[in-house]
Amino acid sequence: MVAFGGLYYFYTHELTQLYGDAFAHMEGARRFLDSLTPGYPELGSVWLPMFHLLAAPLAVNDHLWRTGLAGSLVSIAAFCVSAWFLFRLAFEMNQSAAAGIVTLAAFLICPSMVYLSSTPMTEPLAIMWAVLAVYGLFRFQMNGRTLAVAGAGFAALFGTLTRFSEWYVLPFAVLFILLAREGPRRLRLRRAVLFSLVSGAGPAFWILHDAISFGNPLAFYNGPDSAQAIYAHQVATTAFRYPTDGSLLISMRYYLEDLKLIIGPWSLVLAVLGALMWAFERRNRTRRAAALLLLVPFPFYIQAMAGAAVALYVPTYFPHSYYNLRYGIELLPGIALLGSFVVSPMLSRSLQLRTMAVCLAVLFAQSFWMVAGGVRNLPVVKEGILNTPCSKEPDLALIAFFREHYDGQRILMQSGEWPCLAPMLGIHYRNILSADNRKYWKQLHQGAQRYVEWIVSGELDPVDLLMRAYPDAFRDFEPVYHCDFPQQQSFTIYRRNRG
Repeated sequence: MVAFGGLYYFYTHELTQLYGDAFAHMEGARRFLDSLTPGYPELGSVWLPMFHLLAAPLAVNDHLWRTGLAGSLVSIAAFCVSAWFLFRLAFEMNQSAAAGIVTLAAFLICPSMVYLSSTPMTEPLAIMWAVLAVYGLFRFQMNGRTLAVAGAGFAALFGTLTRFSEWYVLPFAVLFILLAREGPRRLRLRRAVLFSLVSGAGPAFWILHDAISFGNPLAFYNGPDSAQAIYAHQVATTAFRYPTDGSLLISMRYYLEDLKLIIGPWSLVLAVLGALMWAFERRNRTRRAAALLLLVPFPFYIQAMAGAAVALYVPTYFPHSYYNLRYGIELLPGIALLGSFVVSPMLSRSLQLRTMAVCLAVLFAQSFWMVAGGVRNLPVVKEGILNTPCSKEPDLALIAFFREHYDGQRILMQSGEWPCLAPMLGIHYRNILSADNRKYWKQLHQGAQRYVEWIVSGELDPVDLLMRAYPDAFRDFEPVYHCDFPQQQSFTIYRRNRG
C-alpha cells in the first residue's frame, strides 16, 4: 500500500525520473534488446548489470521505458521484499512482534525511501539483496544449515552485480560465518569457502568481463568512464576538488549530515540507543550480531569519499549543494534494525508495547516534519529537480531541434552525454550509434556516411574526438546547428550532405 501509493503520487507529479542516473539505467535496460548491438555487448564497463537485466523485459514497452516505470516497478518490488524481511529479522532477533513493527515503520515511512522506491535507481534493489543476504546469514546462525549459507551467498552475488558497495560487505560476511557458530574449524572453513565462491562470482565475473571486453580488468575503477577518470577531468579543467578528498574525518562529517537529512535525526537517535542496548545486553548480543552487517555501507562510503571515488555534497556544508544524497539510504536497513533493539526482550510485554508506541510516535512525527515543507523540498527529491539533465539549456535546445527536424534516420552521438533525447522523443537506440556500439564505432573512420545521417558532437566528447582524429571520414557532413551556452556543454549538429 505504501509502496504503490508512493509510486502513484510521485509518478503523477512527474518526479520519478529526474536523476541523470535514472535515465542512464533505463537506457541500459532498453539497450539490451533495442540497439545496433543488442545483448551481451551492451553490458558496458561501469554500470553493474543486475538492475538493467531485471528491468529489460519491461523496458521493451515504449511507455514503460520512456517514463522510467520499467525501472520503478523493479524498485517497488525490491522495496516490498526488503520491508518484509526486515520485519522478519527484527521479529526473530528480538523475539518480539513489537520490535518488528518498529523496524518496519522506520523503513516504510521514511519519505526518502518511499521516494527512491518509486524511481528507476539501483539503491532499492541493492538494499533488498543486502537484507536477504543478512537474513540468510542470521538463519544460518540460528540453525547451522549450509543451505542458508548458500542462499545468503546467492543474495550477496546478486548484490555485487547491482552496486559496488556490496563488494565491500563480502569479507565481513565471511568473518561472520567463521565466528557465528561453534564447531569444527574445518566445517566452519568449508561454509566460509562456499559463501565466498558463490558471492565472489559476482566481482570475479565483472573483472573478467572488463578484461575481455575492454582489455582492462579494472575498467570500472580506472577506465575512461570511471569515477576516477571523471574526477581527474574535473580537477584538470576546473581545479575543484571534492571537499572530502583525503580526509576520513571530513568524509564522516558529510556522511552523517547526509544521514540526518535523508533518514532523519530521530531514526539515528533510536539506532544509537538500540546499539547501546545491544552492547550492554550480553544475553541477546550474539543473536542480534548479524544486524551489524547492514552497517557496512558506512565505512565503505567514508573510505570512498576520502579516496575521491565518491562525491557527496550536502546543502549545510560547502559547497552547499545537493549531490548524491541518496547514498545515505543504503544505511536505512541497519538503522531501522538497530532501532528495534530498543524494544528489548528483557522488558515486560506491557513495557515493550509502550516502548513501541513511543518509537512509532517519534517516527511518524519525524516523517511529517520531513515533508512539512512540501515533497519537492525533500532533499533527495530536490537534488533530482536541481540536477536533472532534462532542464539544462543545451539538452532543451538539442531536444527542440530534433523535435522539429528529425526524420527517423540514424544519429551518431554519445547518448550518455544527452540522456534525455531518446526517451523524450521516443528515438529507439537502434537508430543511435555511439561508442557503446563498438562493432560499428571502430568502422566509422572508414567513412561515417555509410552508417549515419546525423551527428551530435559535444565539445571534447567521444564523437568530437573521433571527428578530430579522422576528419576525412566526416567530410560528407556539414554543420546545421550549433549551440553554445556559458559554462555548459556546447554541441554541434551535423547532417550528411546530400549534394
